[in-house]
Amino acid sequence: FVVPEEYGGVGLTFSDLALVLIQLGKGLVPAPFVATAVLAARTLAGSDNAALRAERLPQLVAGDWLPALAWQEARASLDVKARQVVYANGKLNGRKVFVPDAGGADAFIVSAAVPDGTALYLVDKDAPGLSLEFEQRVDGGFYGHLNFADTPVGAQVAAPERSEALLATVLDEARVAASAELLGVMTRALEISVDYLKQRVQFDKPIGSFQALQHKTVDLFILSEVSRSVLLQTTALFDGDADATQRAVAASQVKARCSDAALRIGKDAIQLHGGIGYTDECNIGLYLKKAMYLASWLGSASAHRARYADLTLGAAQ
Repeated sequence: FVVPEEYGGVGLTFSDLALVLIQLGKGLVPAPFVATAVLAARTLAGSDNAALRAERLPQLVAGDWLPALAWQEARASLDVKARQVVYANGKLNGRKVFVPDAGGADAFIVSAAVPDGTALYLVDKDAPGLSLEFEQRVDGGFYGHLNFADTPVGAQVAAPERSEALLATVLDEARVAASAELLGVMTRALEISVDYLKQRVQFDKPIGSFQALQHKTVDLFILSEVSRSVLLQTTALFDGDADATQRAVAASQVKARCSDAALRIGKDAIQLHGGIGYTDECNIGLYLKKAMYLASWLGSASAHRARYADLTLGAAQ
């Protein structure tokens, strides 16, 4: 979708991409769309290796080759600078954590520390010395933890002078994409809950006629619509000519807003369903679990509020 047309992609704007992701969120589609089609694809599209772009991006678009981006080295970290995974003499040593959908990846784009900073390398899933550990997510998917022990690398994806800026860019793009998916999750969870309130009868009346529940659903609707407005504002900014700092501020703003709203709506949606909302037979719990995963991935709301403050206060000074 966001791959340039010259490599077989559609070249969508972020405003267009958000519309797709909202629908994926509504359907709880269990596909690594943001992880592959945004994070990995945009990293490859921004590579300074023209031959690699020409070879791999058409394969990615066709679904014949699925890479995953391995950048994180510590829990709750937003730092794009590699420290624990080190590149030397053509090999990697170290550990990457919380790689989404690592089990289905054909290769990994790995950030590694080099004398000049951070560089990005392509590592095949079957490369010697590479081992994977899996950790189940709350939504039923899995994170992968990658261990490198003298693991040979393939092509260089990006040189040290470009890698950290490229990572920062694609991570902010993925945060906007994840926020769009969160909007879909919260919107559908609220729709399901309102429909339930119209059907569930208590004291010979639909419980949706009770004023207390009406007030709660209105509050939740306002949360979702404010999130939608912030998302629309952010995608328009990303489709424009904003600089890196403006994009970072906007990405943190929308990720914090949508994360908080989706968690609040998901929790209250279960409460609106009453006791049945806590059962496995009721699908509303799946929306909360998806919101819990997406809200924490790529930085929690609190982490992004802190980042927003650092970026805006730093700019003001």
